[in-house]
Amino acid sequence: MCPGNILSTVARYIQGIDTIAQFELLMKADSADVPLDLALSLIAVTADESLSVNNLIRRFDDLAASIQCATPQQLMISLFGSGKFTGNTIEYDDPANSLINQVFDRRLGVPISLGVLAMEIGSRVGVPITGIGMPGHFLCATSQNDDDLIVYFDPFHGPDPLSAVECKILYRRLTSLDNWSEAFLMPTSSRQVVVRILNNLKAIYLRRNDVANIRWVMRLRTVIPELTAEEQRQFARLVRSSN
Repeated sequence: MCPGNILSTVARYIQGIDTIAQFELLMKADSADVPLDLALSLIAVTADESLSVNNLIRRFDDLAASIQCATPQQLMISLFGSGKFTGNTIEYDDPANSLINQVFDRRLGVPISLGVLAMEIGSRVGVPITGIGMPGHFLCATSQNDDDLIVYFDPFHGPDPLSAVECKILYRRLTSLDNWSEAFLMPTSSRQVVVRILNNLKAIYLRRNDVANIRWVMRLRTVIPELTAEEQRQFARLVRSSN
C-alpha cells in the first residue's frame, strides 16, 4: 500500500469521531486484515491525546522513504542493524515498548512492535513481510522468490535470518518448554497482532496496578467483537473497584 492510500484510509476513520469510535470501526470490519499503522497509531493516540494519527502515519512513510532496499535481508539491516531499532532487553516490561510513538522516538521495542515496523515499512518499499505469532516471542517471515524458501527474522535480537530449526531452538531457549509445534510458525493475521499488543499492554498495566492506563486499554478491548463480552464484565468490575 502506498502512502497516499494509507492517508486516505486514515482520513476515512478519523473525521469527526473520537479515537475509541475510530478504533471500533476498524476492528468491527469483517476482515482479518487490519491496517497495522492505523491501528497502532489509534492505540498511541488513545494513550496520549496530544498525538496525531496523521503525524504517526507519516512517521512510517518518512522512515520508508529513507530506506533503499531490494531484499528482506537488506530491509532488516536497514531497520535493525547496528545503531538502528533494537529490542529493549533492559526494560522489556516498559509499556512504551508497545506504543508506536515511543518506539519511533526511542528506537526501542518488543518483538511484536518491531515486527509491525518491519511489516509496515516492508509494505511501503515493496518487500512483503509476514507476522509470525510464535508463542512468547513474535517473529517475522517472508518467502524467497527463487526457491520459495521461507526465511524467518527476529527483529528484537537483530537483522539476521533464521531457519525453522533456529526458531525452534529460540523458542525452547526463551520458554524452557518442550512442546514445540510447527503451527507456532504459521502466519498470524494483522487483527490478531492488534489483539496481542493490547493483551501485552493490559498485562503490563495490571502488574503495575496502573488503573488509569488499564482503563483506556480495556475500553479499546471492549469494542473488539471477539473480546467484547468478557472485557465488558472485567471493565465493569474495574470501575466498581476503583470508585
